[in-house]
Amino acid sequence: MSDPHQTPVDEIITISQVTPKPGQYDAFVTLQTAFQTRVAPEIDGLLCGRLFRGDDGKTLVIMSRFRSRADLNNWTSSPRFAEHMLRVQPMIEPANPGRFTVLYQSGNV
Repeated sequence: MSDPHQTPVDEIITISQVTPKPGQYDAFVTLQTAFQTRVAPEIDGLLCGRLFRGDDGKTLVIMSRFRSRADLNNWTSSPRFAEHMLRVQPMIEPANPGRFTVLYQSGNV
């Protein structure tokens, strides 16, 4: 029986805190949500993604969970990712991205 709290060693999660520029919040959320809805099922190794709104009403957190670092690197080096970034970067302040490895988990995120 496997341990439900154990995760694959190579699984990787990206977390980015994003602040849309003044007047761009709704447009960014619409663009990001539409992109994720349309493209996420086609991204190899993407296990899940989430878009969170901060309580301050100004910041967002984008979280993506990938099966492996190789899957994440393939996605972030793809032309489709680059094209999306060109569309959203003018709408947001510089993002604060990070990559994290799971040390413990409870439930499904």
